[in-house]
Amino acid sequence: MRSQRVDIVKWAIWGVIVLGLIWGLFFVKNGPQFIVNGIRFGSILMLGAIGLTLTYRILNFANFSHGDILIFGAYVALTVDWWLVGQLPEWFPQLAEADMAVRWLAIVGAMVGGAIGAIGIALLIDKLIYSRLRRSAAVVLVIASFGMALFLRALVQAIWGVGNQAYAMRTQLPTFYAFGDLDGDGRFDVFAGALRDLIALAGTPRPEGAVVITMTPVQWVTLIVSLALVTLLHLFLKYTKTGKAMRALADNMDLARVTGINAERIIRWAWAIGAGLAAIAGVFIGLNWGIITPNTGALVLLSLFAAVILGGIGSPYGAMLGALVIGVAQNLLVAPAIPQINSQYKPAIAFAMMILMLLVRPQGLLGEAERKG
Repeated sequence: MRSQRVDIVKWAIWGVIVLGLIWGLFFVKNGPQFIVNGIRFGSILMLGAIGLTLTYRILNFANFSHGDILIFGAYVALTVDWWLVGQLPEWFPQLAEADMAVRWLAIVGAMVGGAIGAIGIALLIDKLIYSRLRRSAAVVLVIASFGMALFLRALVQAIWGVGNQAYAMRTQLPTFYAFGDLDGDGRFDVFAGALRDLIALAGTPRPEGAVVITMTPVQWVTLIVSLALVTLLHLFLKYTKTGKAMRALADNMDLARVTGINAERIIRWAWAIGAGLAAIAGVFIGLNWGIITPNTGALVLLSLFAAVILGGIGSPYGAMLGALVIGVAQNLLVAPAIPQINSQYKPAIAFAMMILMLLVRPQGLLGEAERKG
């Protein structure tokens, strides 16, 4: 009877999600654009939430320093980005006139550098702090992670300052994608191009009855790279020996040790994957928001926890799903969808969804209820 009730709750939640998408698509002004923006933001949250759920599943504690590991990697990437923008034209003179090519190559190098920096600091923290507390109560590790969060934030402020910082990537005009009867001839049209071309075709940037979505190159790269990384993670967890060992360790650490799995090596892999993906998420936050600050990681952390809890604590796939739901909800449930809600309250929406999920289905959408006794 209990499992049947829980299933009803699960399907009720899915129903609310589907109805919310339908409402956003058909009844909210510019709703498709908000949904696309939400998917883009959710794809960034996915990268950060995966590391949070991996450390929880394997080490059994909520890592409150994860957001600051994310922003530490983003700042390392910032330094690498500006350095490469200055060095690449000297190394490759043929790039001297290709400014945007230099900046894109610098961003790629920055992501690699930021991931390496975040992985390095995460492994160092685990070696010096968390590994010594492995057998302690979970609350001890949580308190330690709070302390590390404050330390990392202070370290970022000491090295890079407390002001806003931006990557070297230049702002690029968006491409307009329009679907519908754009020129009034009664036929369905598909358009992709600049704003002036859309106005020349339809006479207005927002044709009546048509769907119009805008995307910049940075936004496309955010979606494509995030999707590619989570696909690679899925293949890694499912088909590689290390990935299978990681799943075994997450299910039962003691049993995994008995079967010969090197637990410490797998824990290092978990830290490396989580921190590396978090750093790339931090870079995408900087590219999409335009700036990063030492407090950005702490601000994003609430949304990351909400995504993990919504999808199912300890489930990487649940974290991915929860991140997408949180991303879309935060972009739909703000003005002008609901004019009374200011866009600055997006984190509050994530917090409210997290509390509701804990009340009605604590194991999340993809999680399973723990058996007692």
